[in-house]
Amino acid sequence: MHPARERTCCSALAFLASSALGMLAPLGCTEPIQVEPTTEGSDDTSAPPDTSAGDTTDTADTEAPVGWIDVGWGQGEFVPVADGDPFPIVLGGQGAQMFPVPLQGGEWFLPGNPTSWMDETGPFVDFEMDIEGYNDGPGGHFKRIANYTLDWIVLTDGTYQSSFMPVIVPDGIDATALEGLPAHILVRVRPYQQPALEVERDVVVTVMGELPG
Repeated sequence: MHPARERTCCSALAFLASSALGMLAPLGCTEPIQVEPTTEGSDDTSAPPDTSAGDTTDTADTEAPVGWIDVGWGQGEFVPVADGDPFPIVLGGQGAQMFPVPLQGGEWFLPGNPTSWMDETGPFVDFEMDIEGYNDGPGGHFKRIANYTLDWIVLTDGTYQSSFMPVIVPDGIDATALEGLPAHILVRVRPYQQPALEVERDVVVTVMGELPG
């Protein structure tokens, strides 16, 4: 194992398993050289480098990103999210309120077994969400998640698709109070030894019932 990539990891699969045990949030994923160790839910109060990409070099940091990424919504499906689209909160395991956020991408490095989220060469994912009047969380955001790991599959057309990242609504916030509010989201994928890729969207928060099927 490369010492710069040693880490503890989690995925949406781990979240689902933990929900069955009565836990409301996934475990965090940390990478010692990127940020300080994080707490439950992978919320991170430190400021990781904006262009970090795992075990990269100075040359990699100055190179153009390779490939592409897209952000979506859903549990068992990928619903693309464009500017102005609704971004639903759903009722998750044990009553947790969350945004289920899967990703798609392509043309950047994936491990030989992309479903193994413990692989040291797998990509890291960072997520930030801002909602005016509610940006009281780590880093001055409504929600901030750092160094998260997901399991991926390669579709028949060669596109990559991830499991969903459960973005938990912070404690003490009633999801119904967020209905209709504009939000800005940023997703960063940091493939192994490659420059980071980013996608941003301006969306509208909506509230649903239980997560569909």
